[in-house]
Amino acid sequence: MKVRELARHMKVPQPEYRGFRRLVKDLEREGALIKLRNGRLAGTQNRNLVLGRLSVTSGGFGFLSPDEPGPDVFLRQTALGSALDGDRVLVRVTLRGGTQTQPEGEVVRVVERAVRVLSGQLRTRGSTAFVEPDDPRFPPTVSISSDRLNQASDGDIVAVRLDDWEPGQPRPMGHIAHVLGRPGDPEVDVLSIVLARQLPLQFPPHVLEQTATIPAQVDPAEIAARVDLRHLNSFTIDPADARDHDDALSVERIDDDRVVVGIHIADVSHYVAEGTPLDHEALSRGTSVYLVDRVSPMLPEPLSSGICSLVPDSDRLTVSVLATFTSSGALVDTRIEQTTIRSRGRLSYEQAQTAIAGDPDPEAATFSEDIRLLERIRSELTRQRIERGSIDLDLPEAEVTLDSHGVPVRIAPRRRLNSHRLIEEFMLLANDTVAQTLAAREVPILYRVHEPPDQQKLDDFAALASVFGHRFPKKVDALAIQTFLKSIEGSKQAPSLNERLLRSMKKAVYQPQNRGHFGLASPCYTHFTSPIRRYPDLLTHRILRETWEGLSGDRAAQLQERLPGIGDLATEREINAQEAERESVKVKQAHYYENRIGDVFEGTITGVRPLGFFVQLDETLVDGLVHVRTLEDDYYLHDPHRAALVGERTKRTFSLGDRVEVTVVRADRRQRQIDFLVNDVTQRTHRGRKPRGPRRR
Repeated sequence: MKVRELARHMKVPQPEYRGFRRLVKDLEREGALIKLRNGRLAGTQNRNLVLGRLSVTSGGFGFLSPDEPGPDVFLRQTALGSALDGDRVLVRVTLRGGTQTQPEGEVVRVVERAVRVLSGQLRTRGSTAFVEPDDPRFPPTVSISSDRLNQASDGDIVAVRLDDWEPGQPRPMGHIAHVLGRPGDPEVDVLSIVLARQLPLQFPPHVLEQTATIPAQVDPAEIAARVDLRHLNSFTIDPADARDHDDALSVERIDDDRVVVGIHIADVSHYVAEGTPLDHEALSRGTSVYLVDRVSPMLPEPLSSGICSLVPDSDRLTVSVLATFTSSGALVDTRIEQTTIRSRGRLSYEQAQTAIAGDPDPEAATFSEDIRLLERIRSELTRQRIERGSIDLDLPEAEVTLDSHGVPVRIAPRRRLNSHRLIEEFMLLANDTVAQTLAAREVPILYRVHEPPDQQKLDDFAALASVFGHRFPKKVDALAIQTFLKSIEGSKQAPSLNERLLRSMKKAVYQPQNRGHFGLASPCYTHFTSPIRRYPDLLTHRILRETWEGLSGDRAAQLQERLPGIGDLATEREINAQEAERESVKVKQAHYYENRIGDVFEGTITGVRPLGFFVQLDETLVDGLVHVRTLEDDYYLHDPHRAALVGERTKRTFSLGDRVEVTVVRADRRQRQIDFLVNDVTQRTHRGRKPRGPRRR
């Protein structure tokens, strides 16, 4: 039935019809109903139909991640139809998996297209033109009509907007939206990601017009209406190249046994009112995106780097969480206030670390005593959080350094300092405090929700861990996972298993239903501490202020109706930003290794697939693929249960955690991929020989 027919059949009164339609929309979003091409509704239960998000691999096959709890569904390349990576699709399960087999299916319908713009290289052949997408997860070519080239020339790197791809068509049709430049230009590499991910390049004129009306100085009347904390020795700790500063810390000693730690957050909501052009634009962007060579900010620079940023020696409006601790680090009281502060210093993480180490940098000397006290309290807070069951999967990351032309000149593991942990711990405390305060007053807000992982995914992980002699607990809670992580520390598979375990977890989302935060072992958590760069934090500030002023019943009802959609949009924007950031790093990594073809490195196998295995280099933490076809000494078969490739004749194995020596043979910026050729795995490498520097082969 169509919606109207269904309402009539169920005898829904006309005054309640709008609410009924909203309910149907909710059921569609939850995956319980699906709207077919003719506008009629169908239930997905008992029809072998599964609704979810499609992920396509570089090998051409795909996996459906269901909206509802359940195992992923495998889709062969021939079963994808016109579906593309990231699309929301309806899949018919054609083969139910047994204990060892994953369910298999075929795409019935594309419900929602995820990607409408792709980057790639234009090729012209006489009167025909097509684009070869950079991303191997998409079709090898997109057809372009000759009248829709937008002045692009053969060989140009372009952004192509997909027009349509109907079932039965051999390839999608599109048109050239932008000409990005010529191959090899460092600017083009990241710009193609910006456009493919539909990240905004500039702010609309009407948003900039409103921004121009905001004063560059704080209104004295507003300072008088707030708690004045400008006398405190406040300071910020951020990356050395940070341009916006939305949090600051201070320490105030009350007596010999008590101190008040101030966690001061920029009051962006004072300047960005609901319903204004600035607010609409911030909601649309959802988050600032930090690419390897540029930032796509949520707010215009006069706000993000100006009046909202907690820069030194300037009065700034803030919302402060004031936490009272004993000298031993015990938390005894918290309160939240609208405040004004005046930061006395801007420190980098490295400068703050010198104070923690007891040998302060000249810039940090003024704050060294406060920082050391904060570090002692931080250590106690961390201990309590870990004891509560919080999971700390501290995976190493690679940091790319560019020259002034955008060319990568250095890649090295990013150092994780205690100064990073210090800021993170106090931000966790502030977020937790605000969430509990608003929840206790039953105020509608967006929670940061991280639900427990699906049992099926944990069972799959347990089976993998057991292959390497590690016992994963059957009854899983955060404490049990924490215990497991400690038990595998030092093993050669630990880094890979940590990453696999992280992938087994659900993604954290924004939603108005409080379902707790599994990873932090927190029953009630929200985002509050980054309102310059995250819309949910800005919204939390706004709701907090309205609560102080007296939240009306009508306003609460309005929030309850709007929050689900805002939460879904914020989650979607966050995922898109994370993927864009990851892709921007990968393209610069490939650029870096273009000049190191033939160099030899040592690394660790971090993933094994039928097409080959991935190796992470010790020197840079960069991943590359050793394709199975390059293993010429034998015919290798993939053993998914052992996470290994096994030689059919020699029984030689390449398994998760193995140490290998590889040669760089290919680096492709367009596909963001690096390929290795494996050298002999000697007994010396397996005995833990120290990694050598690169050498030319």
